[in-house]
Amino acid sequence: MTTIDEIYAAINPMPAMLSAKGKVGPVVSLSIEANARIMLHLRWTKSGARNDWDCDYQSFIAETADKAIEKATGFIVALPDAGTARLHDFMGQLGKVIDAGRDLGIDVDYLNPLTDTMKRLAENVITHQPSDAAA
Repeated sequence: MTTIDEIYAAINPMPAMLSAKGKVGPVVSLSIEANARIMLHLRWTKSGARNDWDCDYQSFIAETADKAIEKATGFIVALPDAGTARLHDFMGQLGKVIDAGRDLGIDVDYLNPLTDTMKRLAENVITHQPSDAAA
């Protein structure tokens, strides 16, 4: 890749790729700093964020734009699908609620159903094998 148009053609689809993986408000940028390498940055709004600046980031540093783009594309492709990402987010939030309940001394009669739900969700995630049509 040697022209700006080629770089644009390579990075312009990335926000849509991130959106397809459930990332909200994705931004992709490529920067070149003097005496440094090329850096490709991915940014998206954190799940449940209450502020525009509450974001997750991933950066890829390489000697060439091609290599940085290749690394970023591989990262995006490896992300779980949007449904799985939402399930993992929910499980994380549920786990925090269970921990908070234990810390506050909440009666186990209230926590046990939540704990059982968490176990079932975890088992489903571990044993779920998407069909070839979904992959």
